[in-house]
Amino acid sequence: MVDRRDAAGVSPDSWLEVTHPFHPWYGRRFLRQHGRTPGNGQLVRCIVDERTFRHLPRAWTDLRRIDDFERTSAGRAFFRVDDLVALRALVDALLNDQQ
Repeated sequence: MVDRRDAAGVSPDSWLEVTHPFHPWYGRRFLRQHGRTPGNGQLVRCIVDERTFRHLPRAWTDLRRIDDFERTSAGRAFFRVDDLVALRALVDALLNDQQ
């Protein structure tokens, strides 16, 4: 692992931390490799060790973008209304397929 928090010449914003609670790397910090990543910016590239690079979803790191819903709910709401409506439509479709 490349976790050199006091590495000379490395700015603090060059690090990322895995924050997804179920990821095996939860809590580990990695050096972020700046530059282009595939897709629309939903992935970040990090240096795992001297020879290994990995792409992680931005939402699984401390670099995730907090949207208005998350900021307003402040952790009090577990589900978004849009997600619940989509889930209801999926359940209805599955139930209709069984009949």
